[in-house]
Amino acid sequence: MSKDHQRKSQPLSFVKEGSADLEAQLLLEKRERARLDTDYKTKERLTLQEQLRLNAILKQEDFNALVKDRNSFNRLSVEDIEFYENLRKKAQSQKHNLEQSLEQQSRNFETRKKQAQESRSQSSATTMNTPSSDAAKRSQVPSRIVKPKSSTKTRLKGVIKKKHTESSKAAKKPT
Repeated sequence: MSKDHQRKSQPLSFVKEGSADLEAQLLLEKRERARLDTDYKTKERLTLQEQLRLNAILKQEDFNALVKDRNSFNRLSVEDIEFYENLRKKAQSQKHNLEQSLEQQSRNFETRKKQAQESRSQSSATTMNTPSSDAAKRSQVPSRIVKPKSSTKTRLKGVIKKKHTESSKAAKKPT
């Protein structure tokens, strides 16, 4: 390769005014780059307080993740929550429907009861003059009620009383 081609591939370095020594110039460039690198690093570096705060935040996030993982057996997933919510709504609607049907049935019962009472009062007013056969049967009361006696004595079931014999009486009496 030619010298011209080598010059083009290398970066150009300018010599400061007053120093013609190439080695001294390279040393100055090296110092300048080191100074610029340290300036850049000091600008990028966080203060101790910022580092501690960021470290505390990271530790807290790790702790929260650990707690969430430990307590995950107590938590329900979104699908589970929706399922139980649907069950609760369904049970509530069934309860509401039951209450409505019971209320409707009680109203129907009350209206039928009133209608039956009105019809009885109207029919009893018309038949008040003639006694009905049911009323005559009710008025006949037997003069005497006989209760049949059972052949067995009434005592506690499962309890057997010991009969006192003379030998047991003699054994009990001390002489």
